Amino acid sequence: MFKSVVRFFARISNHLWRATAKWAYLVAILCIVIYATIPSAWSFSDPVRQVMLILTSVAIGAALLPELPTNLWSIDATRVRALVPERQRARLARALIEAESDDTRWNDLIWNHALHPLLAASARPWQYLWDMDYDVSVHLAQKIEIAGAVRTIDAVSVQQKSIRTLARPGVDRLWISLARTPVALRDEFSAPGCLGRELVELGEDVSVEAWQAAVIEHCSVSMTIDGETIALEPQAEKESPALLRWMTPPGYRVPSGQVRVRLAYDFYSDPEAREFGVFFSSYYVGGATDITLRLHDGEERTEVSAEFFAAHALGDTARPTATHTATPVVQQVAYTTGRDSLLWPGSGVVFRWKPRE
Repeated sequence: MFKSVVRFFARISNHLWRATAKWAYLVAILCIVIYATIPSAWSFSDPVRQVMLILTSVAIGAALLPELPTNLWSIDATRVRALVPERQRARLARALIEAESDDTRWNDLIWNHALHPLLAASARPWQYLWDMDYDVSVHLAQKIEIAGAVRTIDAVSVQQKSIRTLARPGVDRLWISLARTPVALRDEFSAPGCLGRELVELGEDVSVEAWQAAVIEHCSVSMTIDGETIALEPQAEKESPALLRWMTPPGYRVPSGQVRVRLAYDFYSDPEAREFGVFFSSYYVGGATDITLRLHDGEERTEVSAEFFAAHALGDTARPTATHTATPVVQQVAYTTGRDSLLWPGSGVVFRWKPRE
């Protein structure tokens, strides 16, 4: 209620001191000065005074009353934001949509499923990020010791770079998660402080305690924000033992505004999975997006494929381009979008590999 009252009086103040109103006040003052200085003995003093009174009234009216300016189509965003309430701006946006189409049902879809979600994200800048560079390297058939037994497993290295807003209401700590099960991983997608998460499956016969010990010993996680490497502390969650979180230290102040974020994690994956997914599940990705997977298969001779899924407008020239290169020991698949692309939540890539026949 208090904020609504403050915004109401702020709009009144902005209206009374807009550029048009200031010019109207100046004209009114000049008319009053002329009215007061005209000599009474002058033969045309009465008509001139009457004209000055009329001009003063018109000027004051122009300052106080609502206006439809002649430069309506060139009005800037600052004036719209200061003078027009948010609800009225939404009505104006809908009216502009309806001016382009007579199909009411289609207009509703444009507003509810296209324009309105994007405008809502503008008010929540943590829901979108810029220039995502997602680089994955997979080394097949690596040997590690877990709980006293040597296992053959795939080693995965991920580096993720982007420009994004981290500060949001209710978030005072950030973290990166490694999960033992798909269920534990899924829950982290909705955690507001989680910047990245991956699945580390070491085998169903590995106990939770052995899994935690192996992950802490063999896996590594790092977070760099605007060039500063943040010291992260691994923590086991009592409510979800199948989850380890590398968290920023207590008292860490989440930076405001857009920052450059680099996340890196090295972990292990089940060799039977033979796939790796990159999903933008809960945020928009704008600008140039680059998603690359390098598969180091050595002498195993595997075949790599990838499936990119994202919706695009008809005729969109910013859709991704795919490249596939190979050497005797490394295969690389990359998807790159244009500089002005927009990927919606739910977009991503699934990389798969299998032995060559």
